[in-house]
Amino acid sequence: MHLQHHDDEYAVRDPADLPTVRQAPGGTWIAEDTHGRSAHGSTPAAAIATLRK
Repeated sequence: MHLQHHDDEYAVRDPADLPTVRQAPGGTWIAEDTHGRSAHGSTPAAAIATLRK
């Protein structure tokens, strides 16, 4: 019997679906997704984490 384990953490993702990150003139980071939502953070990771909430 063959069992398959599917873990979303390691699923193949389309790079086009990943948020884009840019630095604003004030030094904060802005993450934007493909749906037009955006979030700010003090680091790129913080901006992405806020966007995913």
